[in-house]
Amino acid sequence: MTHVTPAGRKHAKQKYRVLCVDDNEFGLFVNTTILRNEGYDVLACSDAVKAAAAAYCEKLDVAILDYDMPVMNGAELASVCKAANPDIKVIMYSGNVEMPKLAVAFADLFIHKADGVGALLEGIAALLQTDATLAALSPITTDG
Repeated sequence: MTHVTPAGRKHAKQKYRVLCVDDNEFGLFVNTTILRNEGYDVLACSDAVKAAAAAYCEKLDVAILDYDMPVMNGAELASVCKAANPDIKVIMYSGNVEMPKLAVAFADLFIHKADGVGALLEGIAALLQTDATLAALSPITTDG
């Protein structure tokens, strides 16, 4: 069963768990608030090292990562998230336009912050929809 949000986006009734990481605490607060209003269960973290620990301890569906962070950048954190849970969908959500190509190797999607939170919400929905579609496909087996 689905419901339509005020913005018109459809979300499955299942509550998806999202890790949102950004060292800019105001931006993190705004994005977390919007994601929660859209029905996501959000674990917000302004420290990439603590977020890496959470990736191993929490069941997460999506990770939204800033790239430019102290101690551990978003690419390094993306690799940790994928190592902890290969099925997690990783979105690199950054204002950095000159990121090395290898920096997005572990990301499923790159969204520039200038594209806004609407693009982020669409990206999350697209990744989760793709995941749900693949899960619905089951191999055909025959006995005999």
